[in-house]
Amino acid sequence: MIRHNLSHWPLVITVASGRSTLDDMLAFTAEWNHWLDECDAFATLRIFTDAAALEHPEGSAQNAKKWLQEKGDAIRAQVMGMATVVPPAEYERVRKMNVEKLFGVPAATFQDLPSALAWLQTAVFEPRDRTLDAAAATAAVEALAG
Repeated sequence: MIRHNLSHWPLVITVASGRSTLDDMLAFTAEWNHWLDECDAFATLRIFTDAAALEHPEGSAQNAKKWLQEKGDAIRAQVMGMATVVPPAEYERVRKMNVEKLFGVPAATFQDLPSALAWLQTAVFEPRDRTLDAAAATAAVEALAG
């Protein structure tokens, strides 16, 4: 299941748990399309609550590649940064993926939420004279994960 919270805009919070279906992934990219087409610059905080949430459903790789080709320019223009939190047991494997190179925006992977929020504040929000409300973001993550 993939859930989003946009109430802390320009931070988009996404929590994924369990194995996603191809329909889930298509709905996820449709949400991104909306944000890229209709909204101002934003940053993302993606939380994967378990190893299953990191698995890609069959057929999603081709769709993701096509989507990235179509939306790459918009992503580079509008996404200020991407922080990803994964379960500690998955960290070593996932951190080797070069999300920054793939998306062309500042990106980092973390084992815990406080580290991800601190990075977003110092690397993404502060350079743009913005403040991230870490306590509110934490509460939003907890609500989505609950």
